[in-house]
Amino acid sequence: MRNIELVVGTLGNDGPQTQAMLARRTRLSPGTISSIVHELAAQHRVSARSTISAGRRAVEIALVPDGRVVVGVDVGRAHLRVMGMDSGRRTFGMRSTALPAAHVPAETLAIARHMVDELLTEHGVNRSDVVLCGVAFPASLTPVTGSVVQASVLPGWAGIDLAEATSRALDLPVLLENDANLGAIAHASAGPFTGVRCLVFVKVGTGIGAGLAFDGRLYESASGIAGEIGHFQLVDDGEVCTCGSRGCLETVASTRNIVADFARIRPDDHVDLDDVIAAVTAGDPAAMRLLHNAGAQIGRAVAPICNLLSPDVVVVGGPLARVGAALFDGLVQSTRQRSLPAATKHTRFVMSDLGDHAEVHGACLLALRRVMAEGHVRASN
Repeated sequence: MRNIELVVGTLGNDGPQTQAMLARRTRLSPGTISSIVHELAAQHRVSARSTISAGRRAVEIALVPDGRVVVGVDVGRAHLRVMGMDSGRRTFGMRSTALPAAHVPAETLAIARHMVDELLTEHGVNRSDVVLCGVAFPASLTPVTGSVVQASVLPGWAGIDLAEATSRALDLPVLLENDANLGAIAHASAGPFTGVRCLVFVKVGTGIGAGLAFDGRLYESASGIAGEIGHFQLVDDGEVCTCGSRGCLETVASTRNIVADFARIRPDDHVDLDDVIAAVTAGDPAAMRLLHNAGAQIGRAVAPICNLLSPDVVVVGGPLARVGAALFDGLVQSTRQRSLPAATKHTRFVMSDLGDHAEVHGACLLALRRVMAEGHVRASN
């Protein structure tokens, strides 16, 4: 029974696995894994499908959904997204809406509640089947209450117990986490980079942050502050940042800065991020130059991370991921130029295949991991 639950727990925490991968992760023999999988399949607790692993044909084992559901909510500085996921890691009901500048908890969480209710109704899911809700925030959070560490980042959200406020508004038990950290979870616990030794996720949006995952597990600091690369100081006496310092990376390379620079080039037009994305898609040289320059600046902050950690993978995500070739090229060139060659010799740099949905996907996975690992739900982080 203990070995069976070990296999079930591994599938729940880390997602579908080949039998060889299950043997390595659980340290059980291939024969034991084969017997357990056969027993679980007979009980309809797991399913199997053919796949390719390391260039060879293999059988991938996944948990069969058991009726439990988790929900992810991504509260951004300018957007709100929700998504559902069943216990077999199948996603459903992705939806998104824009948020006004300086939005506040009462209004935003009311919108989130409405979007979650619509999602559940549309897909015929009872609220009683939702066992946990993962919530992403674009700020560092204290580990216990989930309160915003840096009040200047989300001033309207500072000073409140976010865990309690969010759980009350959504009428669900919640688990809170920084959005960049959830981007790291999304890539380290699903897809081709599952379980790599060290993965760095760099989110480029209105803010810039990094999430770190080691062996598929999130790095968490005691203070809640980690991965705040957007506040690396790059320009002496530069523009004042939201954090109160001058010349931070966010003041020269965030999407907010890119839009402002593009607006100066197109002074007769009202410019927003969608306009920049459209210009890049059309091959506008000015827009592509702005993205390349932003990537080069971000690379200056990523390089010391590479010297320190020598990561296996650096994933670049955020709203520019789907059109960010110029930004990506600038980041990779700058990072390699400023880091030790040996530190990045084996590092893969990739654009996120989840685009700007990585954080809400990670919120679902974080919640599902907690449910599978503990077998019950706690109301806060």
